[in-house]
Amino acid sequence: MKYFSTILLSLLFPLLIIGQSTSSNILIRLQEKVDAYDFIDTYQSLSRNPVPFTVGRQVSKLLNIYSLEYSGQAEDGAQIIKSLRGNRSVLEIGYDVPATYRNTSPNDEFFNDQWNLERIQLPQVWEETTGGMTANGDQIVIAVLEKGIELDHPDILENIWRNEEEIPNNGRDDDNNGYIDDYFGLNLDDLTDNHPVLSHGTQVSGIIGAKTNNSIGMAGINWDAKILFLSGVDLSSEVIEAYEYLYNLRKKYNETNGREGAFVVVNNNSFGWDNTRPEELRMGTELCEMYNIMGEVGILSVGAGPNNDVDVEIVGDTPTNCTSDFFIGVTSTDRNDEKARDGGFGGISIDIAAPGENIRATDKNREYGEFSGTSFATPHVTGALGLMYALPCGQLANDAKNNPKQTAAFLKNILLIGTDPIRGLEDRTVSGGRLNIFEAMTNLQVYCGTSEGERLAIVNLYPNPTSGQLALEFETPDFEAYQLIISNSLGQIIFEKNITPPRFAAPIVEEDVSWLAAGIYTVSLLRGDLQVSRRLAVYGTNR
Repeated sequence: MKYFSTILLSLLFPLLIIGQSTSSNILIRLQEKVDAYDFIDTYQSLSRNPVPFTVGRQVSKLLNIYSLEYSGQAEDGAQIIKSLRGNRSVLEIGYDVPATYRNTSPNDEFFNDQWNLERIQLPQVWEETTGGMTANGDQIVIAVLEKGIELDHPDILENIWRNEEEIPNNGRDDDNNGYIDDYFGLNLDDLTDNHPVLSHGTQVSGIIGAKTNNSIGMAGINWDAKILFLSGVDLSSEVIEAYEYLYNLRKKYNETNGREGAFVVVNNNSFGWDNTRPEELRMGTELCEMYNIMGEVGILSVGAGPNNDVDVEIVGDTPTNCTSDFFIGVTSTDRNDEKARDGGFGGISIDIAAPGENIRATDKNREYGEFSGTSFATPHVTGALGLMYALPCGQLANDAKNNPKQTAAFLKNILLIGTDPIRGLEDRTVSGGRLNIFEAMTNLQVYCGTSEGERLAIVNLYPNPTSGQLALEFETPDFEAYQLIISNSLGQIIFEKNITPPRFAAPIVEEDVSWLAAGIYTVSLLRGDLQVSRRLAVYGTNR
């Protein structure tokens, strides 16, 4: 399947933005057979005080495109475009804008050591998106729950989330969220935004979102997504409080259409309670409940399995034993694409594997190192989910805000479907495979209506014949509204209804047709030039 469109940028006719021209050339496309030199001579002879410009070379004979050259200010170019736009001989006009060559191999010092990124096919995804924003311009926020972080690490600081509704260090709760001066996130130990400088949180955060292509250090899965850091997380009570903090931020964002709060889409939990089922942990059941609560507003949660070769279904583990459509349990794989020797497993509780052995990451004291364990596999999955939200797909961006719960659950399923099968994980994880962000993104493109081989079809019409209830199972190439029509044998429309294909459920419509007289009918689904029909037989006692 072809992956995404490769046409990412129009070079010829960008939107006109006054004062932002990067060239003294203008491109103009004229009607077929209109000579540019004659056209411009006539225009200048009839114009009062025209801005001087000349016709340059012919860019395209097929499309009749020429360059226009002038030597004045940007405002002069804007005046030329404004005066020519709308002329019946002009099909299009705009600045000639230089392209930016996309280098998807970042220049970070240790990028070539990051074997794990190539293994999950991340560089191929970077050709389309490097993360940070949705298609609608919502800043993607990824939360990390840890004990501490080196906040001013040069590869992390720029990507740290800041609470812009809070004025730092003024001793007041400016955003009325119950916490004072939580500008750089929150420390659950002392309820400040002063985070202890510790390695583990620094390492995890770098994997998710180290600043990338900045000529230093390492590449993060997301080049520009914001990391909301919650430190001092140790007790189960602190985990629950951190979750509620995230819930309130995203809930506010949803309710204010992005004016307040934060677009938190996923949180990372590289910790857990070994050999302990949620019901055995004090407030463990409540902790599990929080995953569903956060999921209601659109937040996914990713948690590490134990660093022991144990079956968590037998020995127990929290949080991976939590049952939620919005939680993803993770184990670790090595360079040989095998389950890590010390990685926990479970056919119900561990959803997916990700690289977790000898992973290059940021470390405290502005250092870098290689680290192993499920703690480092987990941020691969967390980062991948954050990156998925950055797919340049307006439909996905709209649904993430308008249907946050359904979108979150949907992206989890897309991620698990897109794994690479790994021998030894078939019955030991839900997906049976290792993270492949490229495959997940490719599957997501179907949702965005850009895949090849799409069709309009009535897949099934049942029961047929019928005397009462009718079910229509269908496929559509997009999510636009379609007309459902039932016509009689004379071609007369006797039933009509608009239906919109669901994004998060099976496309099935059920109708009571017991009112139809016995006979043969045509059931049609159509929009514009698209139409598909099936015959329907009605029998029985109906009139």
